[in-house]
Amino acid sequence: MTVKNPVRTTLIVASALIIIGGVVWTYMVTNYESNLGTENVVLVEQTGFSKDNDTENRLLEMRFDEDSENLSWSSLELYVNSGSEKFSCTFGTQSTSQSGDGKISAKLGADAKTFTTTVDATDEEDFTLLDLPNQLIGNESNFWIRFSKTDVFLAENIEWKFFEDLDFESINDVGQTNFSNDTSERLEWYEYDISVHRVIPNEGVYVLTDGIEFYKVKFISYYNSNDDSRFPTMLIAALDNTTLPALQNPELVIPSPCKLVEEIDDGFWSTNETIILVENGVNICSDTCKLNVKIKFETVDVEISYLD
Repeated sequence: MTVKNPVRTTLIVASALIIIGGVVWTYMVTNYESNLGTENVVLVEQTGFSKDNDTENRLLEMRFDEDSENLSWSSLELYVNSGSEKFSCTFGTQSTSQSGDGKISAKLGADAKTFTTTVDATDEEDFTLLDLPNQLIGNESNFWIRFSKTDVFLAENIEWKFFEDLDFESINDVGQTNFSNDTSERLEWYEYDISVHRVIPNEGVYVLTDGIEFYKVKFISYYNSNDDSRFPTMLIAALDNTTLPALQNPELVIPSPCKLVEEIDDGFWSTNETIILVENGVNICSDTCKLNVKIKFETVDVEISYLD
């Protein structure tokens, strides 16, 4: 009769459990789905709209399919493609193709006043400095925030307040906010989810001020569009009577060739709201052209369904 070795059996079971655990962990990491984006489906209809050589044509209309949620314009990007040309659609201005200077990439959202800004923080020795008001790379004497990997520090002259669990759109003024002037420690802006090996930004919004200008900043990701790490991405907009200088820089923003027309001006694309796209001084579509629509929400593609 064969006698089983209990030690050997225990080692085999333990090894099997380790292998299974590793397989499960690897599966979770490689199949991780970000909480960014939306499950909304946008229905696009472009029949019945005149298309000629005029530059103010109504191009198409869009609405959400059933079981949708309101989406904030600050986090939306909309484009139409006519042939090989791509046109941005906003409520005013759009980013130029030159927006960004290598280390800083700032893209204006559909609301024409909020930037989605990505910082290259891959350098482990030198910080990338952000001149927040101008949405450009800063220098040692002129910056608001500095970045290296997950380390984010504010400049010494910047005061701040973190509003936990508040939405970006819900903060429109500073009111009687008591700001902190402690910038010696790095911002605790994220949590590390070891189960999926991801850096997850905390829910909430930072309000920053130099005593004169006020801005709101929300971290939305630590990854760029290729899912490479060390690329902190933020929503950035002005508060109170502050004017974001970047919005006045013709090298960063220009008039949008395609204008959005909405029924309710409340900062959101509402679930029951139909949005119309109109040419804005540019002949985007004429004769029988067919437009393709591309929409991103929180940097993630939104599903499009064409009705014609």
